[in-house]
Amino acid sequence: MPKILIASDLHLSASEKSYSFSVFDEILENAENYDALFLLGDTFNTFEDAEKLKEEFSKKSESYDKNIYLLKGNHEYLKSGGINLSKLKFADNIKIIENADFINMENLDIIAVAYNENYNIDNDFIKRIENLKEKNRIFFGHGIVEGTLWAIEENEESAFIPIEIIKKVNPNLAVIGHIHKQMEINIENINIIYSGSARVWRKSKSETGIRKCLALNIDNDSIIKKYIDLKSSGEYRVYNLNISEMESKIEILSKDWGGKDIIDINVYGIIEDEIQLEIKKKEIINKYLEFVREINIKNSNLFFLENALNENIIKEFLNVADEFELKNDSEEDLEILEIAKRIGIEKISLALQNKK
Repeated sequence: MPKILIASDLHLSASEKSYSFSVFDEILENAENYDALFLLGDTFNTFEDAEKLKEEFSKKSESYDKNIYLLKGNHEYLKSGGINLSKLKFADNIKIIENADFINMENLDIIAVAYNENYNIDNDFIKRIENLKEKNRIFFGHGIVEGTLWAIEENEESAFIPIEIIKKVNPNLAVIGHIHKQMEINIENINIIYSGSARVWRKSKSETGIRKCLALNIDNDSIIKKYIDLKSSGEYRVYNLNISEMESKIEILSKDWGGKDIIDINVYGIIEDEIQLEIKKKEIINKYLEFVREINIKNSNLFFLENALNENIIKEFLNVADEFELKNDSEEDLEILEIAKRIGIEKISLALQNKK
């Protein structure tokens, strides 16, 4: 019974050659246990990247003694000048799919439809579907399936794959590339899987979490799914931290970080001034940058004490706090007072900012 491995949106690029190829290496290593590898579009970041990287891509692919099916995505159109991907010379075991292709593997029929700006169903396509004989049937595509946009959090522009095309195929399963968030949706009784991006390509909510590839084991009349983590992809991790606790929190969080991770930290709260902020940022970045792929610290609702103290309402709040401090000599109470002052200034500053 056939077993296939699926990955999508690898975005191999000359600018991130080492990182993106390390993910492809891991995919190939996993593919050794399967009968074929399917790459569901945007394997290359642009057509220019495909031209630059085709030799190394082919050399690595030749080490895999089975077929690799490369479905054309929208990114393979970028900077192509109208040249088809199939015009580039790839290794013999790389099968380029630029339109629609029908593949039979024992008791499985696969219908793979490449990205297209205008999808259509012609008579030849319908006849080929009618001639399919296997009960197990899978549809592969690249784009956004019509009727699933509500579930997608990404700001993606793409031609919709008409649901009618998939309904004509009547698959047990439809696996789609293009959307970088891995998810499963059922629409009109069709199980649709967006396999997600194989690596962290951009810093967006859809690319948080572990990157995966999808394995399918076709067993008689059933299709068994399994997701395989891609460790070499790293993770995109986002944190919202109060500036007063940033260093201690990062010390704990960093224990889970890996060398391929991208870290974004949004800081909020109160700090003396911009000079102090830049000193803190530099200290954190210098300390952790060698342990991750990238680390960024951004301001989010951060207030500078020197500006906050110009507000009359904050002055009045601090006067009340100072009066309490003069009347109290308990060390514990004074510690609580300092925390209350910081939180108070922060909350008042935020309210004033929202009012403007």
